[in-house]
Amino acid sequence: MALALVLLPLAAAAQGPEVGRPFAERWCMACHVVERVPPAATADGVPSFPVIAARQTTTQQSLDAFLSTGHTRMPDFSLSRYERNALISYILSLR
Repeated sequence: MALALVLLPLAAAAQGPEVGRPFAERWCMACHVVERVPPAATADGVPSFPVIAARQTTTQQSLDAFLSTGHTRMPDFSLSRYERNALISYILSLR
């Protein structure tokens, strides 16, 4: 069981970043633009996923830390490690 928990992030990454797209659409699209080329930009000040991905400070580790803690501006999602890693892989693929 412990080995499965360690290998879970690798399983999400091994399937490719598109595995995370449904998670982005389900959990994030209400506030963020999650597509590489959005049909229309939002004006509410919430950064798009491509903008987040393009930041020099955005890494696998920084996104994991951000998505693992509660935030005042974001709903408190209880994402599994697999979901978090798939979502992170998708965000980073938008660079």
